[in-house]
Amino acid sequence: HPRTGDKYKVYPTYDFACPIVDSVEGVTHCLRTMEYHDRDDQFYWFIEQLGLRRPHIWEYSRLNMTNTVLSKRKLTWFVDEGYVDGWDDPRFPTVRGILRRGMTVEGLKQFIVGQGSSRSVVVMEWDKIWAFNKKVIDPIAPRYTALDGKDTVPVLLSGVSEERLTVPKHPKNPEVGDKTIWVGPRILIDLEDAKTLKEGENTTFINWGNLKIKKIIKAGDSVTSVEAEPNLSDKDYKKTLKLTWLADTAQAPFIPCICVYFDHIISKPVLAKDEDFKQYIGHNTKTEVVMLGDPELVNVKKSEIIQLQRRGFFICDSPYQPPSLHTGRASPIVLFSIPDGHTKENPTAGVPKKQQTSEKEKVSTAKGKAVEKSPSEEVSPGLPTDPVVVDQQIQAQGDKVRKLKAEKAAKAVIDTEVKKLLSLKELKASLESKKTTDKPGGGDANSLS
Repeated sequence: HPRTGDKYKVYPTYDFACPIVDSVEGVTHCLRTMEYHDRDDQFYWFIEQLGLRRPHIWEYSRLNMTNTVLSKRKLTWFVDEGYVDGWDDPRFPTVRGILRRGMTVEGLKQFIVGQGSSRSVVVMEWDKIWAFNKKVIDPIAPRYTALDGKDTVPVLLSGVSEERLTVPKHPKNPEVGDKTIWVGPRILIDLEDAKTLKEGENTTFINWGNLKIKKIIKAGDSVTSVEAEPNLSDKDYKKTLKLTWLADTAQAPFIPCICVYFDHIISKPVLAKDEDFKQYIGHNTKTEVVMLGDPELVNVKKSEIIQLQRRGFFICDSPYQPPSLHTGRASPIVLFSIPDGHTKENPTAGVPKKQQTSEKEKVSTAKGKAVEKSPSEEVSPGLPTDPVVVDQQIQAQGDKVRKLKAEKAAKAVIDTEVKKLLSLKELKASLESKKTTDKPGGGDANSLS
């Protein structure tokens, strides 16, 4: 032992302490991941030799995530090499890291409970955990607006004067409260939205109403300005284009805002056991986008979760600070993007596009693609014989069936996919049965490590 030498011959002390402490403190079930299976005999040997009460060991597989390393040694390397900002970096798979990125304790609890206790080795995609989190934050997150700080287009309105309106912060939850918005003869929209406008058509400006587009002024392929008139009496919003906007008025100056988007620090979804993680370091995994913020963002506090309409959910990492007496400069509000489990691109500008995977990474991830493909997408001519791969396919196929049911697909289509799911489950049972009968005594303890 590094401190006591050979004075106490019970090194490692962890293995010595666990059975004694669990028994003495009244633990009935020891929940341990399967890599400790080969220590079970030693655990019970101490119990028997000391004449202590015998707890029951309940084994379950550890949770593995795609594009992630969980080893503390490897995570320390990222910190020491400066690839991340610290142990609470939003890209890190630490509790502090994911909480800083916008995970809620309740969302994390629901995800863990949803996984249950399984001995199957599963590689889980991050989308799953963030989808649980979205269910928690969506009903309570107040809605605000932000526009691309570099590409906005003015909309010039006739017959409109500057006016302050009160609207709900959440369209479906009045308990979230109200906020103030301004309207006026000059408002700003995103350039990408301006390109979708059509003259003579109604467009719904969210939280205000319908405006009729009279004229679109262009310079080449780009839109430089738009002329419109209010058509607020028309309440038909079903088939109209929906836009976010901000009034350009001295009554309510824009709040400087920086939206930060993160990507995986490991570019390969699933690393093989002996692969060097340093060969798959993600580059450009942090992107900052300058935005024009809703004046109401001045009230957002640190760690508060909000939604920027049509852009997604964000958590405030650093609140807005007014101009300092020393520098005369304001500090922008810094918002971290919270994944919501969707892969669909956001409908407006100002959101970084997902980077293209290099040819090298495409080849290197071939072994890990089972975690992303359903059985119908597999190109292998034969059935898989690796239980881990089968588990991954069952998970992917189950997701596909649930999606089809949610979309109310045709019964014949759903039935076909359900049959594939049942076939995979039968294959899994067959492989597990074969694994048991092929081994003396029903299995080798070391194989579960």
